[in-house]
Amino acid sequence: MTAVWTREAIEALGPTTDVPTVASIFGVNKDTVYSAIRRGEWTATRVLPLGRKIKIPTRDLLTVLYGAEPPTGPAVPVSPAVPSQCQHGSSPQVEPAEPQSQCGCRDEGSAVIRPLRGA
Repeated sequence: MTAVWTREAIEALGPTTDVPTVASIFGVNKDTVYSAIRRGEWTATRVLPLGRKIKIPTRDLLTVLYGAEPPTGPAVPVSPAVPSQCQHGSSPQVEPAEPQSQCGCRDEGSAVIRPLRGA
């Protein structure tokens, strides 16, 4: 009798699992998976060799089977790559410049972006 693998069952395996479990999830023989790993043909997931044991990250299995998962947790604010005239941030790439007449910034608040060394 073959086991039915749900997303919840795979998540419950922990951070990694073994090759026989992966074979059961994909519905193939474990020797097929071991052979593909040995030949370097296993591309479905990462392979973590730990001595004589082989572990497979369960997150990789979830990505293969269910696609990329949206990030969880609190949203991280994203700052603009290049500060606009009214959002002058402090950065090693930013130098003080003349005030901007359009936004009314002062000398200490305006900025000019300078290129990184070697770029």
